[in-house]
Amino acid sequence: MTKPNGLPDYAGIVAEAEKAVAAVKDPELKLAAFGKVLDTLLASTAEQAADDGNDDSPVENNKKATQKTGKDKPQRVSGTIRYITELVDDSFFKTQRTIGAVKTELGNRGHHIPLTNLSGPLQRLCQKKVLRREKKTEGKKTVFAYSKW
Repeated sequence: MTKPNGLPDYAGIVAEAEKAVAAVKDPELKLAAFGKVLDTLLASTAEQAADDGNDDSPVENNKKATQKTGKDKPQRVSGTIRYITELVDDSFFKTQRTIGAVKTELGNRGHHIPLTNLSGPLQRLCQKKVLRREKKTEGKKTVFAYSKW
């Protein structure tokens, strides 16, 4: 969906995404589905613009601007690492916290991230010495407790 000037018809794309999720009753599921449908529609619009030879579409320009080139490439922080870094900045890790506690707090803040997607970012932050981790025994389980470095 593009306008005659070659720019994407964002209002039409949003309307199409809303139409696609209109039958979903659960508000959280509807929001998640809307996001996925919208992402898919925007991606297909960007692909169509590229196929038409229009390299100046805003979506393509944005992708080009964020691509990493050479040694002077900017460091992009993934969403999960950024969310955990916000917890660090808010002194959440002043006391030791388990990965389950991190998941719960992120959920309270509206970031519902599966437990399996947290261990990697937490480990990377430990390697960068933003966080430190220590093995703890909880009953029969051995878990890592994370705290500020």
